[in-house]
Amino acid sequence: MQQLPQDYKNVSRVLRLSGKEYFFSILLPSIVPYMFTGLRLGIGLAWLAIVAAEMLRGDTGIGFFIWNSYNSGNLSEVILALFYIGIVGLLLDKFVGFISSFVSSDK
Repeated sequence: MQQLPQDYKNVSRVLRLSGKEYFFSILLPSIVPYMFTGLRLGIGLAWLAIVAAEMLRGDTGIGFFIWNSYNSGNLSEVILALFYIGIVGLLLDKFVGFISSFVSSDK
């Protein structure tokens, strides 16, 4: 919100927009792309944290599968699981990007 151009604020003053109109007409549309960028980063980091937590304390899940395969010496299963993690991460990112394209007019 700090990067909002001063011209937008000036236009809202000239048009005498109320606080609610300013928020929905000017502020929200200008910050939506930044919100979705943060959401995409957050989902990626959450996916990373879930897998790492499964490696440390889980008895199920892809993180446990990787750790168990590594300890068993099955490196082909580890590589397969890493591809799975990458594909799921990519799908999550593309899904949020797809929703972002409907909500935001910026691409």
